[in-house]
Amino acid sequence: MAEFLTDITEIRDRARQEIDKGPITPAYGADLERVIQVCNEALATELVCVLRYKRHYYTATGIYA
Repeated sequence: MAEFLTDITEIRDRARQEIDKGPITPAYGADLERVIQVCNEALATELVCVLRYKRHYYTATGIYA
């Protein structure tokens, strides 16, 4: 069994090495193009919601608005 690592410097060094590999590794099994498409669609939906909220903020006035 591997020894439990408690040295914070070693933990940070290992984390930096892993981060440099990037988010998409050879073991990643999903269709990258489809993942990007879904993420872009989700982002677009969120942006539309923000714009809708802002429009409601600026057009609503008074207690009955």
